[in-house]
Amino acid sequence: MLSFFVDTTVCGFSLYQVFAYFLIYSCLGWCLEVIYAAVTTGKLINRGFLNGPVCPIYGFGMVIVLFALTPLSHSLLLLYLGGVILPSALELVGGWALYKLYHTRWWDYSDYPFNIGGYICLEFSLLWGVGTLIVMKLPIIADAVAFIPPLVGLILMFLLYALYAADTIATAFAASDLARDLDALEKVADSMHAVSDAMTELLGTNAMAMDQKMDESRLQFKLAAAEARDNAAKLNAREAVAAMRAKADEAMEAAKRASQDAKLNASEAANAVKLAAKGRAERTAELFRLEQLAEELQARSEELRSRTQRTTPHFGKRRMLRAFPKLKHGAQNRSLDTLREQLKRK
Repeated sequence: MLSFFVDTTVCGFSLYQVFAYFLIYSCLGWCLEVIYAAVTTGKLINRGFLNGPVCPIYGFGMVIVLFALTPLSHSLLLLYLGGVILPSALELVGGWALYKLYHTRWWDYSDYPFNIGGYICLEFSLLWGVGTLIVMKLPIIADAVAFIPPLVGLILMFLLYALYAADTIATAFAASDLARDLDALEKVADSMHAVSDAMTELLGTNAMAMDQKMDESRLQFKLAAAEARDNAAKLNAREAVAAMRAKADEAMEAAKRASQDAKLNASEAANAVKLAAKGRAERTAELFRLEQLAEELQARSEELRSRTQRTTPHFGKRRMLRAFPKLKHGAQNRSLDTLREQLKRK
């Protein structure tokens, strides 16, 4: 087996070298991310997509660079241009693939000038070129790999790649769970916005003095929300998210129905006093129902966020939220801060 890894070559590199370089550069990339985050935020944060001290995109990027640019090592200009283009293309494809898989942008350069879709930007692309020059002209890693006896290196790689694989599987499940939770929260935010708009329309077309009735009903809605929160706490994570999505669908449908009724009643109000009075009564009942749905949605969203906060900060969903504070989710690319604001009841 040792001879297979040492003697088999790909683009001029042995399999042993390829696997060693991928592992080492993944780790070095993680170190760079942690240092950059520490300098810019003043906090030590695990900035990798995986739980362990590795960033696979750096490993893939440097292996591709070594394969493609080693024949061009005589030209600094070609090395630099290749170092700008190849890693940037990988970052673009990787960011797009992760978005398609999880509907989530784990990094976003939209605030940087000369960006493409927020996935890459000119500033960091130019830095990839500098990094490529350093790696290609200072073969420290290649010398270190050559220094370690192949048998020892192969044993270490088997152990480390086993951990790498386990970490990848665990992270894939955690990322799927996080995407599911964010989908649910996004749906709740949309539903609450629709409920709020429908309530505004109903209030705008309803001339009844119903403050006292609303105050009496709000107490019942608070109790219903507390009951919904208690029931959600007894469910597992998937059941809680499913219940919240169902409630969001119910709220969205009620909001649409109420909004349509409000517009219809407003247009027909001039036809007859009787129809207008009936419309006011119906709108009052709808308003109470929307108020109740808003309270329950708020309670369920708070419970889901509470579940996330109760998880360990060093692994899984909570670690990802800390690692990617500018994470954006969904078709509207809403940030976590935006979702939090939209989930607050005014």
